[in-house]
Amino acid sequence: MALLAEPLIVFGPRKTDVLATRSDTLVALKTRIDALGKDKKPNLKTGDLEVVASPGGLSAWAVDVVEVEGEPMAATMILSNADDIWVVVAAGVAHTPPMRSVRSELKKDAIVPPGMKGIAKVTDSAEGAVDRFKKGLGDLDVWGDDLASRSESIVIGPSEGDVTKGKKDIAKLWKKRTKANMRHASAGEITAATTPDGQLAWVTAPVVRFADDEDPLPLRLFGVFEKSGGDWKLIALQESLALDEPGAGAELKKIAAPAVKAEEPPPPPKKEDKPKAKAKPKATTKKKKKK
Repeated sequence: MALLAEPLIVFGPRKTDVLATRSDTLVALKTRIDALGKDKKPNLKTGDLEVVASPGGLSAWAVDVVEVEGEPMAATMILSNADDIWVVVAAGVAHTPPMRSVRSELKKDAIVPPGMKGIAKVTDSAEGAVDRFKKGLGDLDVWGDDLASRSESIVIGPSEGDVTKGKKDIAKLWKKRTKANMRHASAGEITAATTPDGQLAWVTAPVVRFADDEDPLPLRLFGVFEKSGGDWKLIALQESLALDEPGAGAELKKIAAPAVKAEEPPPPPKKEDKPKAKAKPKATTKKKKKK
C-alpha cells in the first residue's frame, strides 16, 4: 500500500489490464499471487533497474526488465515524492517474448496492445507533452532528436532483450527506423498526466506500428517526457505488446498506414555573387603654375 499512490493508473500486461485505482491494482495482483499457491512466493529476478530523478528531485521515472516466474517482463514507472516517501503514480507493464514468438503470433492476429481498452483522460497540464507525442507518431525524427540528446534516455522494445540506452546507440537505432520508414497510427485513447511537481509527464496510447518489409505491429507506447524550458522532451519510451487469442487483433488490421514522410528537397544552390567591378580612378589634371 505504501508503494502505490492513489489514484494509480496501470496498463498491462494483458489486453484486459487497465487499472485506474490502487485498490484495483492490489486486487489484481493478489489474484495472480494466490493462484501460485498458499505457501509459494513469486520468483522475481530483477534486471538493470534505472531510476532518474527530475531536475527538482520531487519526481522520477524508473525502468526495469525482470523475470517473473521465468517470464521476462518490462516495466516503466512514474514516481512522485510525497513527504519523503516515493510512490508509484503510473506504470506500464508488459511481457517481452522472443521475437520469433511475436512473428508467429502476429500471423494469427493474436498480438494486441496491453490495456487495449485504454482510458480517455488527459490532464490540462499534460497537453504540451501530448502534442509532442502526436507529432512523433508520424514524424519519427521528433522523438529521435529528443532521445538522442540525453545520456539517460532509454528505449525498451516489445521483444526479449530489445533495450537501447544512451545517445549513440539510440541514434543508430533511429537511423535504422528512419530508413525503414517507421511510423505509427493511433488505435485508441490517449492517457496522459503530469507529476504533482510539474516536471515529468507520461503519455500512453495503443497504436499500430508500420515499417517497410514488416507486418503491422499492434503496440502500446508509454512515453516519459521531461520539462525543458517551456517545452516537453521525450526521455524514455516503452513499446509493449500482449499475446491474446488468435483473431483478437484482427480489427487492428483495418487501420490504414500513415503516409510516408516526404523527403524535403535540398535547398537550391546559392548564386555566387559576382565580384563588383572596381571603380576607375578619376582622371586628374595638374594645373599649370603661373609664372
